Order: sequence, then C-alpha cells, then structure tokens
Amino acid sequence: MLIPLSLKSWELLENNLHTIGTIDLNIVHTLLVLMTNHLDNAIALLQSAIQSLTELATVPAADLDPCLTLDAASAPPQQQSLRETVASTVEQLHRALAELSAAIDPPSLDKIPPELLTKAERLGIPLDDIEVRVSITTHHLSQFVGILNEIEQRFEEIRRVREYLLVRLPDIRIEQLGSRLPVYTAADFEWTEPRLSPTELAAIRSKYQIDRLLERPTRQTDLFKQIAAADIAWEQARIAPPSEHLHDPDDLENLPY
Repeated sequence: MLIPLSLKSWELLENNLHTIGTIDLNIVHTLLVLMTNHLDNAIALLQSAIQSLTELATVPAADLDPCLTLDAASAPPQQQSLRETVASTVEQLHRALAELSAAIDPPSLDKIPPELLTKAERLGIPLDDIEVRVSITTHHLSQFVGILNEIEQRFEEIRRVREYLLVRLPDIRIEQLGSRLPVYTAADFEWTEPRLSPTELAAIRSKYQIDRLLERPTRQTDLFKQIAAADIAWEQARIAPPSEHLHDPDDLENLPY
C-alpha cells in the first residue's frame, strides 16, 4: 500500500522514495513511532515539571527567594531541597523542549565525521543524550569542533562535560572549515589565450633578432676553470721576475680570462 508523500522535510523519507510522491508505509510507520516516542517523553517531562512547579507554588516567597539568590554553600539546609527542586524542574523543561525538537526534526549524527564523534566519546560527552544530540545537530559543525577543542584544553577544570557543552556550544564562534587558501585545479592552469600565428611568430623573431641570439657561439670554458687558470697565472706572475714589458698591451692577450 502506498500513501501520498507528506513529510518531505525528513531526509529518511526522501532517500527511500519508490515512486515520485509516494513512499513505503513501513517507513512512515517507523518514523511515526519515533515521533510518538519523543512526544510521549516530552509530555511525561512536562507533567513532572508541572507537578514540581505546583509544589513550588505552595512555598512561601520568603523561603523561596533566598534559595534562588544564594549559592549552595551559603544557603540554609532547609532551602537546599528547594534549590534541587528548581534545578530539576529547569532540567525537565529543557529536556522536554529537546524531545519536541527531536519529534519535528530527528537529530541524526550521520553527517558528523566519525573522528569527531570518537573524540566526543573520549571526552565523556553522552552522545545518546537527547539534549546533546539536538544541540549538536542544530549548530554549525565548526561550533562542534570548537567546543570539542575547548573541552579538551580545559578538561581538568570542567566538572560536568555535558552541561558545559550545552551552555557553551551556542556561544562558540562559527568558523570556516577546511583550508583557507584557494584550491587550484588543472583547469586553472589551462592557457586560454589563442596561439600566435606563424606570421606573428616570425615578426617577433625578426624584431628581437632571436635567430641571431641563438646562433651566437657559447663559451665552452667553465667559469670555475677560468678562475682556476687565473689563480695559476697570478701565482706565476708573482713568482716570476718583473718583466721589462710590464705594460705591453700584447701581454693582455695571454691572460686566461
């Protein structure tokens, strides 16, 4: 049995299309079960939070204000339970919101590189936690990379890795991933200008006398051999007695350079 496609935003549905506009009923059933589970969890958390809020409503304001303004160390013992109730209620509300978000957009970690997930597990981040999964998938990948590096650098100072990730991840700056240098391919080095015609090449060779330069004989003597010969000639001239024709121009022709 096939039904009309109505959940196009779900990638899992799009990847399992059998025909245009229709999907397998088993896939729909599986996704509806997942969505129902997230909604049931959200409802249970909200009911628990409502019960906690109802209990807090009966507490006198004089007893409730100090437990919200004072830290745990300075709070009286009778107010520490109230602080725990408030913290638990806030956590339940956060988890309920995460369950609702997961019901609308399932938080899949398939697109996260495996090496990042391995690093997260090594740092003690609970990837099966619904809040963690929703937070990771709703933020940029560079933010996830940044929070992992930050947790790794400050691992000895962080007491609760999960809470640290949830609080700090939205504040991590979005960065460009990959190399910041331009990427060149073979196509970038292809010569796009038209080749010169034989007539244009002949004009250039004639203008700059290229043929004459190519015909000029090259000196076969190596530069280092010339220097060595000059050193020998200098030693011989230094040892030999002074010549009467020291300034004879013909002597210059016998120099090795």
